[in-house]
Amino acid sequence: MGRPVFPKAIGELHGHSGVARLLLFGARALCGVLDASRGIGVANAGLVYHDGRLLAMSEDDLPYHVRVTHDGDLETVGRYDFHGQLDADGTMIAHPKLDPVTGELFALSYNVVSKPYLKYFYFTADGRKSRDVDIPVGAPTMIHDFAVTENYAVVPDQQIVFKLQEMVRGGSPVVYDREKASRFGVLPKRAADASELRWVEVPGCFCFHLWNAWEDDATGEIVVIGSCMTPPDAVFNEPSSPEEESFRSVLSEIRLDPRTGRFIYGEGRYGGEPCFVPRAGAAGEDDGHVLCFVHDEERGTSELVVVDAGGAGGEAMEEVAAVKLPGRVPYGLHGTFIGANELQRQA
Repeated sequence: MGRPVFPKAIGELHGHSGVARLLLFGARALCGVLDASRGIGVANAGLVYHDGRLLAMSEDDLPYHVRVTHDGDLETVGRYDFHGQLDADGTMIAHPKLDPVTGELFALSYNVVSKPYLKYFYFTADGRKSRDVDIPVGAPTMIHDFAVTENYAVVPDQQIVFKLQEMVRGGSPVVYDREKASRFGVLPKRAADASELRWVEVPGCFCFHLWNAWEDDATGEIVVIGSCMTPPDAVFNEPSSPEEESFRSVLSEIRLDPRTGRFIYGEGRYGGEPCFVPRAGAAGEDDGHVLCFVHDEERGTSELVVVDAGGAGGEAMEEVAAVKLPGRVPYGLHGTFIGANELQRQA
């Protein structure tokens, strides 16, 4: 009986033995025993038919072009880089998404070593690749699947991250980061950059697979159907005690509202307690402005920042005014807003 020559990046690289396997694999490649240029992926996690080719995938390598023979067997043609449009040492996740209307193929690629950790791109029906969109994530993150709707791509940034240094300490490189907040990024499907990316936090959620997604025209929300796993790292790491052996995967409906969000004051700028001011004749509960005192630590200046809450159809959480103040406003100062009519009616 033989042994597998190629180490599996997920599941077989625990601790010091995993480091040893990586070093042995590297030595074999350097000595010419293995030709890594022909691919090192297992291509056993996903299939998609695009531009006349059946592609088999796993996120540790490029897709592999396979052909179904007349007698029903499978024949491997080889790694497929879309005619040189993907880097030879690149990767593509296991579940790219095919648009059944346009024939376009949408995909992600992540890097566990260097930035950018995550890239988004797509191919036209005849195989022409778009430019890469760098998705800003703070750490290398395990992303096995994502979703697309008619107009958007939904990108999960969840709590399973890669920390290769944990192998040196005897642990797994796949880590459940409890301090990280899970979130979904909503990006226009044919975006040229990440400027319109909106993040929606989904605490305590880890969806290994996303089964479907669509836009709810009645609410403006994006509905995502996925299998939420508990504990999140159960697929990658063996339980350390019998108490940790319980594993659940629950089909869940997640509703994302890309119209809501947050406003960042800027580097070195910190805000106090905000105050919401409804617009005169407001049509909804969020139709108005958010007012907040903001202090710039580097310049030593304070401002009153006015942000459009977006309830009247404007751009949500967009700064519309900033009033420079003559002195420092201390953190924690509370206040309220009184309109001109209220001032006139006061006792």
